[in-house]
Amino acid sequence: MPVKDKVESWIVETPKHLVTAMFALASTGIVLVLVTLFVIAPRIAAIPDETGQNPEPSASASAPADSRLLVEVKGSNYRNHSTLNMGIIGQPSPENLAGDPGKAPHESPDANPNEVPPGATLNLAGLDNLQFPTALTSDNSDTDTETIPEVTSKWQRQRLESSVKTNQVSAGQRVEWLGMQAFFDDLAKGNFTQMQRNCWTITPEVFTDRYATKPAQVALVQALGTSPKVTDTGVKWHGNRVDVTAPWTELASRYTCPNVAYGGKVDAVTTQDVSYVMERLMTRRTTPVSPSDREDIYPLVCPHWNPPAAITEFSPKAREKLVLDENKQISPEAFKVLQAIRTRSLHIYAVKDEYPMYLRVSESQLKEPSAYFFRDAAGFLCIGSIVGLS
Repeated sequence: MPVKDKVESWIVETPKHLVTAMFALASTGIVLVLVTLFVIAPRIAAIPDETGQNPEPSASASAPADSRLLVEVKGSNYRNHSTLNMGIIGQPSPENLAGDPGKAPHESPDANPNEVPPGATLNLAGLDNLQFPTALTSDNSDTDTETIPEVTSKWQRQRLESSVKTNQVSAGQRVEWLGMQAFFDDLAKGNFTQMQRNCWTITPEVFTDRYATKPAQVALVQALGTSPKVTDTGVKWHGNRVDVTAPWTELASRYTCPNVAYGGKVDAVTTQDVSYVMERLMTRRTTPVSPSDREDIYPLVCPHWNPPAAITEFSPKAREKLVLDENKQISPEAFKVLQAIRTRSLHIYAVKDEYPMYLRVSESQLKEPSAYFFRDAAGFLCIGSIVGLS
């Protein structure tokens, strides 16, 4: 081939070769980027830190590949939906004003929705011959006795100088409404201090918001003026803003402390609730919140303990049930663990934010010490296990 033809061929073919080479280089570059992102980088990230530092354990480093971390428990409660934010209590519904049997006698279109109506009464219609379905033992102690200040360790309380009295009721025994009437009378008069003194089993912060604010008082009085309904768990009143339920055990007591559910829904558990359970267990060794705060009358430890594997995955010792001594009290070692837990900024974790649920209470879900609880949809809360520092 003449030289001239070779030169012309080279000039024509060279751009084609250059384009082909550029595509090849680009493809190679893309492959290298993909390999770096999805193969090399993850392996580099997995190399342990050998700089001598000891950072906090991370979920990816501590948990097996197939582990699922817990979720933090949330939901409506007194902290994010306070009764103080309910505003003006609504007027009776049109159905009630039209003559619905659930309408309380004191309800009227002209009633002031921000005040307890004069002459408000507890509605016990249809309950004259109500009987207890099972035998029960309740606290019947008189808490209105003189108090003597007493200081024990870090706990400063007023010890009630009275003996513990219990009330026995048998199945088929007629329900007396003295306890429920005493609660209603104090509620209607605004005797919140007296109410809280008697309803000490309720977390203090919860009681203050759910029972002792002006909107709560008006809502509860309105609800207790509606027609009651007997249920498997007790007696229930359905109000415009809140449902009130008196459990059978409370109806057997000298002073009934009913449960409340604003918007028809029981409050989500809070750190104050679990902390109060731990506090009561601790003070039973020294000065209890009430003379009758005993395990045989007001049990705090779960009768059975079988938490799911997911809740104890990072703390196997949590499978071990908390054991009380012969006096139904916690040991000195357990006291120290609970004391350490309560000094921390606590969070509540569960496998799924849905009741009933087993709970892990700790500073984080991978840190000790920790406490473990069970909570059902009705609000029952008990402690099952504790885990101290290794």
